[in-house]
Amino acid sequence: MSLTEDVAFDKDGHVEPVGWRELILDKLFLSIIIILVAVLSFGIGRLSVAGNREAIRIEYDSEISNYSNYPNYSKQTTNSNDTVITSKNGSKYHYSHCAGAKQIKEENKISFASASAAEAAGYALAANCKSP
Repeated sequence: MSLTEDVAFDKDGHVEPVGWRELILDKLFLSIIIILVAVLSFGIGRLSVAGNREAIRIEYDSEISNYSNYPNYSKQTTNSNDTVITSKNGSKYHYSHCAGAKQIKEENKISFASASAAEAAGYALAANCKSP
């Protein structure tokens, strides 16, 4: 049994197999196609199962959520939306729900009961904070 191989000579006279680059590129192309088909098939299979799920229902028990059943529980009705916070180093005030109010260090915080009290003290509303 004899094996034959086609060869060619390059311009420097070295022997080089004919068509080896094309053979490697063909194998690479075929491998990429097989991988892409496998990934796409897996993805389509996952998408087809996603639609068959049952919706989640959240039910609340009215006995548990009724606070009048608990005599020691009292809702705190502080109006924290009116409270404004300023920094002793700044000129702007923030409502307590704003991100700027959370960034002020505790030792630098000054609290006012209302926005009008802060404005009377010379502070202005911060641009990134909206009134409630």
